[in-house]
Amino acid sequence: MSKGQKEATVQAILSTLEARDTTYEMSGSTPVSEVLTDADKTTVRSILFTQFREKEISYKVGFQAKVDDDKELKKYVSGLLNNWIRKAKEFNCGEVYKAKNPGSRAHSSDATMKALKTLLSQVIPSGDEKAIAEIKTAIENRKAEIKPATAVKPINVDALPDHLKSLVTPSFTTTTSTSEEVVETI
Repeated sequence: MSKGQKEATVQAILSTLEARDTTYEMSGSTPVSEVLTDADKTTVRSILFTQFREKEISYKVGFQAKVDDDKELKKYVSGLLNNWIRKAKEFNCGEVYKAKNPGSRAHSSDATMKALKTLLSQVIPSGDEKAIAEIKTAIENRKAEIKPATAVKPINVDALPDHLKSLVTPSFTTTTSTSEEVVETI
C-alpha cells in the first residue's frame, strides 16, 4: 500500500535523522530546518526519489510522466522536501506556516505586468528618474486595473444612526421584503 507524500517525507526525514543518531522531537522547540544538514537533505531526496519510482508514494495518474523523467522527478522531490520542511507544523514547533512575503507572486501571470516590470528593470540602470517614475505609476495603475473586486456587504441604512446615514454612498440600492432599505456599495 502506498503512502501519502507528506507521510513519506516526514518518515524519510525522521529515518535520516535517526540513521545519524539524532533524535528529533516533533512539534518540539527546535525547527527541523535547524537540525537537518545538507547531507541529510540529499539522503531524504534520494529516499523519496526511490519511493516514487517504486510506487511506494501515491500520486495522481497524470503525474506519471514526471515520475518517469529523472530530471523532473528530482526537481519535484526537492520542492516537496522544501515545502514540508517549511510548512509542516510538526517540523516548526507546532506553528502554522506564514509566508514571508504574502502576495509577492500576485500579478505574476499578467503579460502587461511582466512587460512593465521588465521595462523597469532595464530603465533603472539608466538613472532616468522621470522614466522610472512613469513606469512605476503605470505598474500601480495596472495593479489597480487587475485587482480582484472585493465583495461588499449590503448596508441596512435604516439601522444606522441618522448622523451616519449621509456617509453611505449608494451605487446599488435594493429594498428588502421587510421594506428596509439596503444599500450595497460595489
